[in-house]
Amino acid sequence: MSEREFVQFASLRLGWFKPTEAQQLLQISIMHGLVVKRDGLLVPSFDASAVDAPMDFRPSAAILAVVEPEPDVFTESLTRILAATGVDRRTAVAAINAIQERMDVDADVAALIHARRLGIEVADLVDRLQAMTRKRAVL
Repeated sequence: MSEREFVQFASLRLGWFKPTEAQQLLQISIMHGLVVKRDGLLVPSFDASAVDAPMDFRPSAAILAVVEPEPDVFTESLTRILAATGVDRRTAVAAINAIQERMDVDADVAALIHARRLGIEVADLVDRLQAMTRKRAVL
């Protein structure tokens, strides 16, 4: 569905929120990776058929409270590299880019490889990246 359809559905059809609140719900959903944009349309990032919601479900207004998502794997890896090595950001990103090109992998993976080569602990980030990859594979 389009962003407009999402807002109309959550506000007018279901009556959950005012249109401005439904727009906020959409932005929060995107920010937290619950929906992704693909070919101009919104698609759930999870198996929606596996969700069993009661017929009278109505989200609480508290859902509109913005909670910042965890930093992405690349950003967290880069932060750890910078803290551990003291190199400047440009140098670290250049090293990650070189790994990415040489190995033909995503930037997240290249950042993890670079961090591990430097002896930086990133096992928790590997787990997070694997979980994200599994979610994407469902789509």
